[in-house]
Amino acid sequence: MYGLLGSLKFQRLRTSLVSGVDGRAGTPRLEADEIICNATTRWRHLCELKSSEIGCYLAHLRAIRHAYHAGLNRVCILEDDVQLEPDFGAMLAELERLPDEMEMIRLMGLKVRKRKVIKQLNDGIHILVRPERGWCGAQGYLINRQGMEKVLGYANRIFEPIDKVFDHFWQFDLKLYGVEPHLLWETEHTSSIVKSNVGRTRVARWLYWLHPFGKLWRSAGRHIYLQRHRRAFYPAQKPKEKPGRTARMKM
Repeated sequence: MYGLLGSLKFQRLRTSLVSGVDGRAGTPRLEADEIICNATTRWRHLCELKSSEIGCYLAHLRAIRHAYHAGLNRVCILEDDVQLEPDFGAMLAELERLPDEMEMIRLMGLKVRKRKVIKQLNDGIHILVRPERGWCGAQGYLINRQGMEKVLGYANRIFEPIDKVFDHFWQFDLKLYGVEPHLLWETEHTSSIVKSNVGRTRVARWLYWLHPFGKLWRSAGRHIYLQRHRRAFYPAQKPKEKPGRTARMKM
C-alpha cells in the first residue's frame, strides 16, 4: 500500500484512504440495506460466497456509497495491491473530462475481450474502449455520479463477487468502458480472499438442473441488450496483444 501511496503522491494526485472490510474471520456486519442473498448465489453459481469475498464486496460498495453521499461527481477507486503506470495521472485527468454517459471506466482487467474502440486519447497511445463482456477484476476504476447511483441501486443485494456485478453491466444498464493499454497492474501476491469455488459449499441437487436454464436466460438477456445497443458496442474485436502487464491476465 505504501508503494501505491508514494506513486499517487509523486503524480500529485489527491488521495483519501478508505478502510477495508475484513471478512477473514467471518461474515462482516451489514449496514443500511445490504442483504446477503445466499439463495440467489446457490442457483446462479452453485455455491455460497465466502466471508472474505463478502468483505471485499462491501469495501467497494461502501467506498462508492461514501463518495456518493459526499457529493462527489467522480471518484477513482483503487485496491491497495496495484501499481500505477507512469502516465496514470495525466490519463486520469483526461478521463475525468469525458462526457457523463461514460459512467464507469475500468483502468485494468484480467480478461481480454472483444471491444469497440471509441476514441484515441490525447497522448496518442491510449484508447478508450467499450467491451461487450466483462473484463473481470475490480482493482481500479473511475466511476461518475450516474454510475454510482446505478451500482448503489442494484448491488445492495449481495449474491456474487463485486467484479462480477461490474461484468454484468447489462443487467442494470451501467455504461461501462475501459482503457488500453491499462493504466495500472496487479502486484504479484497471495490474496487473502478465498474464492467461492474453492472448497465449494454443497447445494441441493435440483439446483444443478436449474443452473443451465439460468445461464441460458442471462445469456439471452445479454445478447438482447447488445443488439438493442448495437451501435454502441460494434464493430468489436480483440486487441492484437495483451493490453496490460498483470501476470494473471488471460488472453
